[in-house]
Amino acid sequence: MTQQGTIKKLLPGGMAEIEVTRRSACGHDCAKCGGCGGLETQTLYVTARNRAQAQVGERVLIEGETGQVLGLAVLVYVLPIVLFFVGYALGSVLLPETAAAGAAGGGLLFVLGILGAIWYSRRMKAKNQVPYEITKKL
Repeated sequence: MTQQGTIKKLLPGGMAEIEVTRRSACGHDCAKCGGCGGLETQTLYVTARNRAQAQVGERVLIEGETGQVLGLAVLVYVLPIVLFFVGYALGSVLLPETAAAGAAGGGLLFVLGILGAIWYSRRMKAKNQVPYEITKKL
């Protein structure tokens, strides 16, 4: 996965914070399509290894290991949902006479899944195990 961005901040340990403008897959050629009805973009801030020695304000090309990025997406989006259904099933089986037991169990495991994803993300950041790397200056 390759994207362009602008260096916003240099961080310790040879890292940099990069502002990346993400567009949808359609490319926003609304004159031809008109399907989405807007030119909305989303600005993200990512941390990347700064091996290109880029400075604040420079445009850079960043690459991410697709497998690692997709794995993180699964951790953040899919794991809490799966844990919700597991918690709902366990609550319903263990306390069938209580109507709210399934919902409470599902909610508890959902929150634990989100907290686990946050913990893992912070751990990766602390160990400089970010999935992105600046490959060159533009």
